[in-house]
Amino acid sequence: MRDAAAVTDTLENASPSVEPRVSYVIARLERAVRAQINERLKPQGLTTLQYTTLSVLGARGQPLSNAQLARRAYMTPQAMIEVLNALEDKGLIRRAPHPNHRRVYPASLTDEGRSVLAACDASVEELEEEMLAGLDPAQRRLLAEWLKGCVRALHAGLPSDGTVPAASRRGRRSLENNQVA
Repeated sequence: MRDAAAVTDTLENASPSVEPRVSYVIARLERAVRAQINERLKPQGLTTLQYTTLSVLGARGQPLSNAQLARRAYMTPQAMIEVLNALEDKGLIRRAPHPNHRRVYPASLTDEGRSVLAACDASVEELEEEMLAGLDPAQRRLLAEWLKGCVRALHAGLPSDGTVPAASRRGRRSLENNQVA
């Protein structure tokens, strides 16, 4: 029977160290970031999907329908209904009937929702500061641009020239014409 040192030496020399694929590293980062965000949202009693929904409402600054929110948060309309019900139960959003569409109830942030969103944003900002602590400002800008470029290359959003992708333009026209999508 060989000794442990011989087995270790054989294993180390048998397969050279291989760098992980970029897609694997990105997937690991996404899981780590999601886990950290979930942990940091616990004091506010929110899930990542609920925080995402509040963020979308906060960024838009106007009421959005279930369908509009689902598209912007990359969720199904069915999942968004559950998220909206939970947020409404917590008093973080309100939904009121649309004046022209009796089955549409656009959601908007309450004052409490804005307060909770601000607290969550501060927690996520802390996370990003920790994650990027080893990078100087120029490296942070480059990293952000590279990541955005990857998203654009896969046609997953984030237009580079300020234009809105065709699917979003259709939704915007619908919103402008009817205030719902």
